[in-house]
Amino acid sequence: MYIIKEKNGKWILIKKGAKRAAKTFNTKAEAVAYAEMKGYKYDIAGTKIDNVARKIKKKPNVIIPIIVVLLLVLIGVTAYLYFSGNLTPIINSITKKEDKTHETKTNGDNHNHEHVTGEDGIEENIIFDDFQIHFLELGNHYTGDSTYIKVGNIDILIDAGSRSGSADAIKQYIDQYCTDGILEYVIATHCHQDHVSGFYGNKSGSTRTGILYQYKIGTLIDFALSDVSNTISEAYYIARDYATSNGAKHYTAAECYNNENGAKSTYQLTDNVSFDILYNYYYFNSASSTEGEENNYSVCTMFNYGENHYILTGDLEGEGEAQLVNHYDGVTAPKLPHCVLYKGGHHGSKTSSTDKLLAAITPDICCVCCCAGDNEYTNNLQHQFPTQSFINRIAKYTDRVYVTTYFDEKEKTFKSLNGTIAVSSNGTKIAVKGSNNTIRLKDSDWFNEKIYAVPTKNYYDGFRIYQNCSKSKATEYYDSSTPGVELISRRTLPNEWK
Repeated sequence: MYIIKEKNGKWILIKKGAKRAAKTFNTKAEAVAYAEMKGYKYDIAGTKIDNVARKIKKKPNVIIPIIVVLLLVLIGVTAYLYFSGNLTPIINSITKKEDKTHETKTNGDNHNHEHVTGEDGIEENIIFDDFQIHFLELGNHYTGDSTYIKVGNIDILIDAGSRSGSADAIKQYIDQYCTDGILEYVIATHCHQDHVSGFYGNKSGSTRTGILYQYKIGTLIDFALSDVSNTISEAYYIARDYATSNGAKHYTAAECYNNENGAKSTYQLTDNVSFDILYNYYYFNSASSTEGEENNYSVCTMFNYGENHYILTGDLEGEGEAQLVNHYDGVTAPKLPHCVLYKGGHHGSKTSSTDKLLAAITPDICCVCCCAGDNEYTNNLQHQFPTQSFINRIAKYTDRVYVTTYFDEKEKTFKSLNGTIAVSSNGTKIAVKGSNNTIRLKDSDWFNEKIYAVPTKNYYDGFRIYQNCSKSKATEYYDSSTPGVELISRRTLPNEWK
């Protein structure tokens, strides 16, 4: 039995005896419609459903005569148009409009939300209630991670990038789902700005916008080691201390993996859903000599819903991925399973998502959190996120690659590519939906756009599209009049995607 009642200006659907709402709606009508669609038995503010039904049944006696009159008028008008020869043009016009709505377009402004089932059985453009993973857009052109996970009444947040100002965008999104102000689990993968800055947010007087200040935190898990010591790490540690002073239990990933001090390697969320803190060699060993350094300290997680698995490795680099796969060798530990979802490591960089890891997990879906084509880290075309080398490797396993955001050079701003991406399951079916569209990366305008670029030998191998080759935001781009310019596709289509 469920209860529908008003709370704080919203209407909530709450299971009788439960402490937290199962769903929140703007109006009572939306709540009633949802409950009836699900087949729930419910009371409305103490009024039983059978009483409501009796009130509704009285209305058709007034409406039926009106409907009959309207049908007679409609039949008469249709007959007149048919015999006068004026009906055909109208039908043709409607048919053209219907055909147009079903065209698949790839421009960034398209909101293509037609519900379909893919050839691989994955549903598109719906979100199942039971288990949801949301890869958030962060409100700016900077690359960063923030992943919100909803399992029944349990709310989980992994990372809070990309800048301190992103805290507002993250909170606004979470509040659509989290109605009690509690995040049962928070995970900070490693101490880089594009992963932790939203945890501490901005400060104005005594007001702090950071996620660790805005919500009550149940369990906070973070990196076991770090080589970072700056204002970013200091602000994160202060925010973490605030959360623990308000009741949050804090564990490192090393404590979790070793089941020490009350921490667990596996957290059971519901009867069917759990998550594991996976092994990482760099929970216990310095990464200062590796290429990824701080990235290799990343907390790695695997969510499990029945037989389906979802793997997130933060910014783990190739060295860390190799150690991860080597550990799960079938002897020391069970081998990594095939996964429904893999969050593209390190935003789709050239140094992550290695063949070794991908061959072990063979993902069906890959979601990349980045601002595609932005020159935040490099002006080299092929090495901007998501990189060409990442694309070449992931293409061997899936063409369901989705990206949150892209940078529009002409308008000099960020825009949604897929937008916030939700991957969900009802226990048997898997679904994917983008807030902007569900177009696969290989079919997007950004991927296939022809642009003017020049070869460069002194700034990595490849091409650049900016006349200014600094890492600051460039304002001038090469055009057809530039000596040595070449017109190329932004990304090359791998053979597997052709």
